[in-house]
Amino acid sequence: MSAKDDTDKELQNCSVDYWEYYLKCNPAFATYIGDHRYDDALQDISEQSVSAQKKFYKNVLVRLEKIDRNSLCDENKLNIMLLKKSLSDRIQLYDFKTHFIPLDHLQGPHLEIPQIIEYHPFNTKKDFENYVARLKAFPQLIDQVIDNLQTGIRHDIISYKKSIEYVIQQSNTFAQFSPEDHPFYAPVKKSENGFSAKEKEEIQQMIKATVISEITPAYKKLSCYLNDEYKNFCREKEGIWSLPNGSDMYAFLVKHHTTTDLSPEKIHKIGKGEIERISGEIRGIMKQMGFSGTTKKFAGYLRGKKELYHKQGQELLDDYRSILSKMDKKLPDYFGRLPKAKYGFKKIETYREKTAPAAYYYPPPKDFSRPGYFYVNTYKPEQRPVFEMEALAYHEAVPGHHLQIAIMQELENIPDFRRYEGSTAFIEGWALYAEKLAGEMGFYGDIYSQYGRLTFEIWRAVRLVVDTGLHYYKWSRDDAVNFCKETTGLEDHEIEVEVDRYIVMPGQALAYKIGEIKILELRKKAKNLLSSTFNIKSFHDKLLENGALPLFSLENVVDEWLKSLSV
Repeated sequence: MSAKDDTDKELQNCSVDYWEYYLKCNPAFATYIGDHRYDDALQDISEQSVSAQKKFYKNVLVRLEKIDRNSLCDENKLNIMLLKKSLSDRIQLYDFKTHFIPLDHLQGPHLEIPQIIEYHPFNTKKDFENYVARLKAFPQLIDQVIDNLQTGIRHDIISYKKSIEYVIQQSNTFAQFSPEDHPFYAPVKKSENGFSAKEKEEIQQMIKATVISEITPAYKKLSCYLNDEYKNFCREKEGIWSLPNGSDMYAFLVKHHTTTDLSPEKIHKIGKGEIERISGEIRGIMKQMGFSGTTKKFAGYLRGKKELYHKQGQELLDDYRSILSKMDKKLPDYFGRLPKAKYGFKKIETYREKTAPAAYYYPPPKDFSRPGYFYVNTYKPEQRPVFEMEALAYHEAVPGHHLQIAIMQELENIPDFRRYEGSTAFIEGWALYAEKLAGEMGFYGDIYSQYGRLTFEIWRAVRLVVDTGLHYYKWSRDDAVNFCKETTGLEDHEIEVEVDRYIVMPGQALAYKIGEIKILELRKKAKNLLSSTFNIKSFHDKLLENGALPLFSLENVVDEWLKSLSV
């Protein structure tokens, strides 16, 4: 074996070691992607485990630093750069001690573990026994959450108070279910087929007993701790600038989520420019409709048109199915490669619908034993405009998240960490690009839907201003909410849900617009260079063939592709 083969092999070993360790430390995620080796376990988020993980990732990084990058094949030069970035980012998150805020109203074990029932297998008695083992591990995980929060208090790394108040409500909801109505009891229904009467009875009793003895007390314990003790220490300031090293943490998160060197000041400025541009397009639509007021008054005018809103949640689901069935037929005209995996629809669960976004996407597992899911929030359908449905469907399903993520998972020439990780800026930038692309594909047939797409686009521009406003310019929640009310047409409830999301997920909201702008910039470059030979299907396939690359890597890939075509 040559020295070159040795270095390629060592890189492969590092990649495998990293991913195997990551799955072992995150067993629920392993199940989620279709790896069932750890179906009886939950993650360990204790301080000891976090320290061990940090040490392991540092050791892999040391091994990578010893590899001569110049001796690697071209594909592995990309792999080593991406693996180093993934490891370095994880280590930095540990250094910022983000594990001392292990939950908020959008994420954390109290919400994520109940979702296991959507992807944990329930085909055999062993599957149910594994599930019960996970339920029995839940109290220990909640104890670790409380320990981390307690340690966070000592380090002054504490949660935003309003978010914790939401978490208390969520925990109370889980604590108050009767055993048979509890979400964790729902898998019992999956034992109705393929099991004997005796097995069904055993499964029912096993799960019911565990819900009573383990799950409900754990939620009560969490709720009591948060309400009686932790809430009193929570911060009133919204931005993470108020935490120790908070400004440095935000600078890191901006770079992590955008995969650029753009400063918060520059992003804030880009956002304001985009708001002005998109507002101009919205005013053009208002003119077509004969409306002469402000964009804010126009939004209010449309809110008064009850025929533009659904009355029932089921109507939302039915309309999304109709919208996407039409898009499915047009995809082959714009993409050479389409995913093999299918997608389906699910309602967001009632226990979290009030604080959840309008929709989101869940990818399929690697064995395609279930489809990807387009989750729809059917809470208060009378506040969810029909004219926003097209843009949201194209973003979350096709040609947005489902098309891009399912293709990424089906790629055969990339290591697993690239198949299941990726740049937020690419993933969300692609989905926002998909909204605009749909217009070029002939959709948004009525003026209301065209307006709906623009309200979504301006919302992503607003995020650039609001996220940096909260976490860099020290805005209050009221400042952010009022800015959104002045510049968007969203309902008050949606605005508050979104602003609360930006508060607990600093930097993530920047990825959408920054990613879309880069994709459009690269497409313009390709069109200018290739002129009449530019092919939209080839361009899309090139963007998608390497997974969710950081934007700087994506630009390099496209530049090399254009260079090869112009030779």
